[in-house]
Amino acid sequence: MQNNMSMKDAVIAYWTKGFQFSGRARRREYWLNLLATLIIELVIGLLIMIIDVISSYKANLSEHYRFFVTTLFPYINTIPAMAQSSRRLQDININGKVAIVIMSIDVVLSFIFTHVYPILPIDFTDKGGLAPMLMLTLLLSLPWLFLFICNFIRGNHGPNKYGEDPKQTVY
Repeated sequence: MQNNMSMKDAVIAYWTKGFQFSGRARRREYWLNLLATLIIELVIGLLIMIIDVISSYKANLSEHYRFFVTTLFPYINTIPAMAQSSRRLQDININGKVAIVIMSIDVVLSFIFTHVYPILPIDFTDKGGLAPMLMLTLLLSLPWLFLFICNFIRGNHGPNKYGEDPKQTVY
């Protein structure tokens, strides 16, 4: 029996399976959760902008919102995102540890570039430092491109070595 997952079901599955790295996740679960997150962030961001404009920026809520969206939320979201990405890869019969490695490296590098980079005695603003920085950025983008492309691939029909077909699950 094939059942369609709603956006609400996708968000609930994302957070309730946040530490479950085994099994499989459908494309629909991934994309609907991503869409829900973007919509929620957009609506909250617009509300905060409206409140800031009405209060003549006295509340300064946009700074707090920016801090939450760019600093706190990515770290809160890391483990559930790893779990969902690994389950998504397992749906197309690729070991989910690939997603965990890619995302772990990204977390470490983003921490280094946001917290350690400003105190490094390296100047990337001159022409000599810009080329290595661009090459590093390009090199680090390739694994994310791989994960992005994998999220478009249809999962295996029927059971595979990682579990039952998630399309057969009733929500």
